[in-house]
Amino acid sequence: MSMMNLKAGKMNKYTNEYLIEEVQRLAKRIGHTPRAKDFKHYSTASSRFESWKNFIEAAGLPAHKARKTKSINSRYELAKAAQEQALVLRRAPNSNEFKYAHIVYEFFLSWDEFIKFTGLKPKERILKNKKEYAPEELVTVVRVVEADLGRIPKCHEVPYGIYTAVRKQYGGWKSFLFKEGFSEKAPTINNNIHKKKTLEN
Repeated sequence: MSMMNLKAGKMNKYTNEYLIEEVQRLAKRIGHTPRAKDFKHYSTASSRFESWKNFIEAAGLPAHKARKTKSINSRYELAKAAQEQALVLRRAPNSNEFKYAHIVYEFFLSWDEFIKFTGLKPKERILKNKKEYAPEELVTVVRVVEADLGRIPKCHEVPYGIYTAVRKQYGGWKSFLFKEGFSEKAPTINNNIHKKKTLEN
């Protein structure tokens, strides 16, 4: 029997009712809603219910409140935080290093899935501010963020590495939005003209 079949068999060993009863029992024992890392069957539960958040809701447990240190409300904010940490580490962070790892499993089924979503590669060394993105890659990332927000994102709402690449290749966020069809409003140069005249005077 293949490893994949063994893993599938192990996951199917537990019924939904069993998983829910187990997490409810754990919540009662620790006095609060467990996080994914607290529950030994979190991978099975997240896969069965499509996410940890859905599983917790199905179990009738209250959702965790974001930590007061920083509010992380979407997978895109998580990705941005990982991108910023990667620039410091010069590589993708692992789950033990990432400050918000406890939130990752509320949005993703696994750490590997999260890292893939961020666009980072686990074994790739990153030269600070030197990672190159093709224009189509930049557009794809921004389109995904736009779909999640329901509007055109602001520059600080995309991963830092993406914004840095946009600024380098397009000269600015508004120029990027105009050239790639996100906005019909062309960037104005009035401010630059005004600054130039002020300096001349």
